[in-house]
Amino acid sequence: MGGSNSVRGKYLALAIVMAGVFMSVMDAVALNIALPAITTDFQVTVADTQWVVTSYLLAQTCFLIVAGKVSERTGQAKMFTVGLATFTASSLLCAISADLGQLVFFRVVQGIAASMLFSVSTSIVFRTFGVRDRGKAMGFLGSTVAVGGMLGPVIGGFLVGTMGWQSIFLINVPIGLVTTIVAMRVMRIDETLVDRLHMDYPGVALWVLSMAALMLMLGWLGQDGAVTPGMVLAFAVFAAAMFLFIRRERSTPHPLMDISVFRVRRFTLTGLSMIMFFLSMSMITILGPFYYEGVLNYEPTTVGFIFMVLPAVTMFGSPLVGRMYDSNRFRPYTTFGHLIRAAGFFLMAFGFLTINVPMTVAAFFLMGVGSCLFQTPNNSEMMLALPREKNALASSIQATTRNLSMAMGISVATILMTLMMGSMDYGAIAGGPLAGELARSVAIATTIGGAISLIGAIISRSGERRGAEEGRSSLNAPSTR
Repeated sequence: MGGSNSVRGKYLALAIVMAGVFMSVMDAVALNIALPAITTDFQVTVADTQWVVTSYLLAQTCFLIVAGKVSERTGQAKMFTVGLATFTASSLLCAISADLGQLVFFRVVQGIAASMLFSVSTSIVFRTFGVRDRGKAMGFLGSTVAVGGMLGPVIGGFLVGTMGWQSIFLINVPIGLVTTIVAMRVMRIDETLVDRLHMDYPGVALWVLSMAALMLMLGWLGQDGAVTPGMVLAFAVFAAAMFLFIRRERSTPHPLMDISVFRVRRFTLTGLSMIMFFLSMSMITILGPFYYEGVLNYEPTTVGFIFMVLPAVTMFGSPLVGRMYDSNRFRPYTTFGHLIRAAGFFLMAFGFLTINVPMTVAAFFLMGVGSCLFQTPNNSEMMLALPREKNALASSIQATTRNLSMAMGISVATILMTLMMGSMDYGAIAGGPLAGELARSVAIATTIGGAISLIGAIISRSGERRGAEEGRSSLNAPSTR
């Protein structure tokens, strides 16, 4: 960047990345509040409206790896800037859509733009900052995601209530326009670009097909909680496309994804640990509202305030953990993060079972502390596990892993609830004499979330030991990582 070695230049780049990430996260979360208004405005069914959300998530997940590959030729800064511009333009087009079909189409474009942002955001911050302040910068990036998730429902509710659902998209336009102009002028990072982009188009087709089938399968599973012929077909398509994709990537001289990175044990372990983290975390975001609204008869607004505890802790705690990480990389941050989160899950399960609301709020606080300890160190170690020239690939795999894990968590939570409630209908038992059965079901599912966190702690410890072995010798040689 212009003045990339200056403190001002580094933090200006961080601010640009944070603005883009915040905009996309807030937009995704806030849009859920607008779905009823969109359904009414376009006079369509709820099932049709859900494609406004599903299409965005599908496009983003499918093209994260592709965007990371293209950035090897265009440069990560340019990829992020173009992503910002595209996200801003597609937001305007979403706002002026004349029907649901147009809105879904422009949401696909917006999802592709988001993939351009998230595929390189972590890598840009990682490359811009040195080992002495990298953790702090990554912590600020993590706080941005938490703030976006926390403020999304609040801002979304206000905008929809006062100016209509279109305002959720329109608010992105001035923010995105200013950020794009600043990024075009100042964002530069030190990177070596390939002379020619060798895009593996058959590999791209197989990857997109496999990810689309997997996301659709998980989405349907999370919606129905039972296996249907459509899910079986989607799984078959995913398995076949993934098999052919891996086979091709191993044989082609210019693969879309370098499969060999998964042979790096440290990289694979940090990735598996991340799966356990987001899988269990998305479980509680599904299970919690069922408990608070179905057992305690709380209003959605009250539930929203309870759920704000976790991102609020993350918002303030992530930069502090980042500073700790900068001071001493080789502490078991992610292991303790998983263990504290596991304690939070078990405490919450007991609170659910005994109808103890303060205990469940305290559990959210513990989960927030564990999240702070986990996210920044794990993200940094995943980037450090691969050579510097593979930063874009590591960043895009990281983002893809996060999306898939969250979708898996939703499906797992739904399956558990379906199995434990059996033939009981949620609408019939919520708030009634059988609400205790609902509380028991949610408590058991939450306990399983804690067990997943314990598995994550074991995986994290193995990854941290490998990272300590490999990293101590290169601690004073940041140019190699």
